[in-house]
Amino acid sequence: MGTFFQKLSRTGILLMLAGIMILVSTSSDLLISFKSPKTFDDAVADGGLEAGDRVKGQVPFLLDAFALEETWQEDKSNNSRTPKKTSRYYYVLPCGDGCAGLSIGASNAGAADRLVEETYEYLTTADGPEPSAELVLDARVAVMDEELSGWFQEELEDYYDYTPQDIAAMGTFLMIEPCSFTAVRIGFALGAALTVTGALVCVKRWRRFSDEAFAA
Repeated sequence: MGTFFQKLSRTGILLMLAGIMILVSTSSDLLISFKSPKTFDDAVADGGLEAGDRVKGQVPFLLDAFALEETWQEDKSNNSRTPKKTSRYYYVLPCGDGCAGLSIGASNAGAADRLVEETYEYLTTADGPEPSAELVLDARVAVMDEELSGWFQEELEDYYDYTPQDIAAMGTFLMIEPCSFTAVRIGFALGAALTVTGALVCVKRWRRFSDEAFAA
């Protein structure tokens, strides 16, 4: 048994484990990246989104944010923490006869808020101009998590007059999440390279020890 473990390369094993972890974490998004993307125009007009879809393009309309995500850092040595920063906003996106969530990072929050204002102006003003605020995204569609789903349902019931029957007809709530698919592909390639490199290191060490044992 001791000889067996001597033949194993720790470096090779670590490289393989790191590579496999990257492959696992990027594989689902990699598959989505090769799908033909739907447009936000089609999603808003017709709905029909499913988890695992890819949606790309200009967002034509957007309603209010129903939740936000705040981050901060804590210093336990003096029981202090940094000021809260809003890192992500979750908006209501009309989709066909229902709605979906749209996740927006802080860098795009200004454009999203302008689009919300222009959407309400368009909806409440006779012959108002269509929204022109630019919010272009490349995104994946995922099942909304349980906590956000609760807030999302409250938002639809309290502010958009959806009945429980209307909400039930929507089925599982979906979240549209921007994703850098180029980074996903690079990450997957890196994971594959690490896995192969680790395997080669292990094979090389195994052969060297086997040859030495045979020669002895």
